Amino acid sequence: MMYAVLYNPGHNRVYYEASLKLSVSEFNIAARKLSAAVEDVQHINIQGIDYLAFRTGSELTLQDIRIISGLSFAYALFEVRQIGGETFLRPIKKVREDFIDESISTILKYTGKTNEIFTRMMINIAFYSQDNNENIRLLDPVAGKGTTLYEGLNKGLNVYGIEIGSGIVNEAYHFVKRYLETAKYKFEHSSIKISGPNKSFTALRHTFETARTKEDFKRKDTRTIELIAGNSLYADKFYKKNFFDIIVGDLPYGVKHHNVTNEGQSSLTRNPAELLNACLPSWIKVLKPGGIIVLSWNTNVLPRRKIEQIFEEQGLTVKNDGAYLQFEHRVDQSIVRDIIAARRA
Repeated sequence: MMYAVLYNPGHNRVYYEASLKLSVSEFNIAARKLSAAVEDVQHINIQGIDYLAFRTGSELTLQDIRIISGLSFAYALFEVRQIGGETFLRPIKKVREDFIDESISTILKYTGKTNEIFTRMMINIAFYSQDNNENIRLLDPVAGKGTTLYEGLNKGLNVYGIEIGSGIVNEAYHFVKRYLETAKYKFEHSSIKISGPNKSFTALRHTFETARTKEDFKRKDTRTIELIAGNSLYADKFYKKNFFDIIVGDLPYGVKHHNVTNEGQSSLTRNPAELLNACLPSWIKVLKPGGIIVLSWNTNVLPRRKIEQIFEEQGLTVKNDGAYLQFEHRVDQSIVRDIIAARRA
């Protein structure tokens, strides 16, 4: 059987040619979880419209459709049929069970924000590269204003973020609170100051517990969204060992975005190599064995081989096969972005 996925027009708006390559790689990683064997993955054009097409040996199951529906580029899904020498597309209803409305990640607009669709792709890469499917905990150790957290929450994950800029976290905290109130989601929240021995570090932890419906909240079918205003160097002090299933983050590009925050940024927060050398050991401690870390970064300031070396020196196994090597793409004149995925033994 042959199927075709219509590309999300929002994805194409950002970087059209690159998006085609990224979509194939994301699909190939997720396809390993499909019940049907997949082959002949390719781009096709039907009457001037681009699709990602693929063949299967059997009909897609409901769970297969659910997986495809959650891919970052998937706008619509069709079965492709050839009748009388003509191509016909039979629409297949997408299966998405968003935990929260996707507007939570699209409302905020600011310079330096990572595109929501790209963020969704990184989460999918991490999610489908590990084996756990329930009660997933995600950490973004360079959370900014929370795009990764909002996309992860939309997917039904428990999401946690660390951000060194206290002003940024304060903005994100008030945004989440206002959003949940306005959209009438039932929730509870708390804010707690935390510190290390002899005040070796201080941080402020904002935690929300929310649910799809009031009934779900009563049944305690909730998800956590948490933001810590603190230094990611102390991730293993903020959280227990082996706490997270996946770590997803967009490393600083070495390009300062002046209007993201009025707070001064140290060179550590802008230099990805320095950041990783200082913080990666702490991040690994809170990642479960078998857990996956997926990071994007600017190859203009840190070559791929160098970031692989940093990961390998910390005992991580970098995924260097097939689809995992096809994510490099140009964002603008100063940024060529790539994605690295690695597994903790």
